[in-house]
Amino acid sequence: MEWALSIPRGQTLTWLDEPWGTKETDHDSLADVREVCEDKFGPVKFTRIYFGQEFCEKALPSPKELDRAMVLAEQRGMKFTLVTPYVTESGLEVVKGLLQRLMRLQPRAEVVVNDWGVLQIIAEDCPTLTPVLGRLLNKLLRDPRMLTHCNKSEGEELARFRSCSLAGVPMQVLLRQYKVRRIELDLSPQGLDNHLTDWGYESTLYLRYGVIMTGRICLLHSWGVEEHQKFKPFSGGCDRKCRFYWLEMSDSSQQVKKSKDWVILQKGNTIFYREEREFLKEGLDIAARVGISRLVIQREPI
Repeated sequence: MEWALSIPRGQTLTWLDEPWGTKETDHDSLADVREVCEDKFGPVKFTRIYFGQEFCEKALPSPKELDRAMVLAEQRGMKFTLVTPYVTESGLEVVKGLLQRLMRLQPRAEVVVNDWGVLQIIAEDCPTLTPVLGRLLNKLLRDPRMLTHCNKSEGEELARFRSCSLAGVPMQVLLRQYKVRRIELDLSPQGLDNHLTDWGYESTLYLRYGVIMTGRICLLHSWGVEEHQKFKPFSGGCDRKCRFYWLEMSDSSQQVKKSKDWVILQKGNTIFYREEREFLKEGLDIAARVGISRLVIQREPI
């Protein structure tokens, strides 16, 4: 098993010294995640950095932050993966600059792609980089409301929701043309496809935060602004409140029932589920069985 540590921004490069966090310094330390992982796979050694941002172009790293992350990865003998989000046209130009810089300095590095335009730029302008299909481009259903209506014990019914277009021949042919050999997955509430290896890709699993939904409307960006400016796609600068604040969510309508397996969170423009201990244990058993070859450990969901 290959282990990667998610580093979302330059300020969190210090996590390389304490990858699991501590209860004294972190909102949510990963001591229980570490215990579950090491019980299953033995001592964890991180050999890869996942650096960057999946969900918001406003939080993309600067060129200096990218340089610093690559230097630290090289100093520690770690492989490097740049993570990129879905983007607007202006965001695409920013990503393009980062990709060109990455190709000059680490021409064989990986890039996690969550936007088809970014994948096209890699194919045309940065062909030595290795594209990885991000979890936002796999349309696997990850909505916890599903289990309100589907009995978890009804294997045949849930099995239909464990697959997506990536399992089909047309998508496999398309991704081969773009030299995509690896896809990224969440530990979905309904579990993973028992025939995942038949999809024809290497697979990565993220722990402990799965993504439910995302979009360009950011709740935290609307804090403190005039009412007529709230909840709109925004341009210009951003004070990145998502670095400091996140929300735990509940549903009084009971469409999303409270579960021992996860907690629903919102951070920035994205809603996540935080996987709890027993769900993680079950998920790692499944991951080992279906051929997951890389685990990405996240100290925070964005």
